[in-house]
Amino acid sequence: MSRVSMMAGCAALVLSLSAAAQAGATTITFDEFAADNDSGAMPSNRYAGVGVTFTAVDEGATWGGNSGGNPGNWGIEGTNGAQFSGFNGASYAATIDFAVAVNGFSLDASRSNGSAAGDTLTVSAYHLGGLVGTQVIAFGDLNTWSTAAFAVLIDQITFQGAGQGFHPFGIDNLVFGVGGGVPEPATWALMIGGFGLAGAALRRRRALAA
Repeated sequence: MSRVSMMAGCAALVLSLSAAAQAGATTITFDEFAADNDSGAMPSNRYAGVGVTFTAVDEGATWGGNSGGNPGNWGIEGTNGAQFSGFNGASYAATIDFAVAVNGFSLDASRSNGSAAGDTLTVSAYHLGGLVGTQVIAFGDLNTWSTAAFAVLIDQITFQGAGQGFHPFGIDNLVFGVGGGVPEPATWALMIGGFGLAGAALRRRRALAA
């Protein structure tokens, strides 16, 4: 096997592994079920089928978005389908627990009617009880969505809205990997190092044959 052929084969393997990892990602758009369109938290086990449990203290129902008649007067439209999950009430907080640790997570968030530019959403990621990352979204204009993303192993996400007085917000388009889904940098390094060792072994065999 030529060196060029070996490198081409290695590249193809890396690409196939990457494609498989991406294919393993799960997305929650909140359009999977009919919108609640009513105040209160969504059923915590609604997404148990994909290994996700939501815990909201006092709000977190799903809403139809502007194209659905703007129920609840939120003034926002989801980023991946019209529906989104709206957080209101007294706590502006929720927890997402994963049945199996996931490798990578992101969500979109926007402020809604009643909140103000400058309100924030703090998103924190945990693994085995330890904090592994925190991002703070500073909201801008109404219905302008921002993304918080983490590229680490996670088994729990918490988010907390803050602002002056009334500050409801919506989240949408949750994307997360499956357990061990996307290889971490160290894993890629080991794989590439293994390819290098394979190449060295081939060169030694050629030298001995000569």
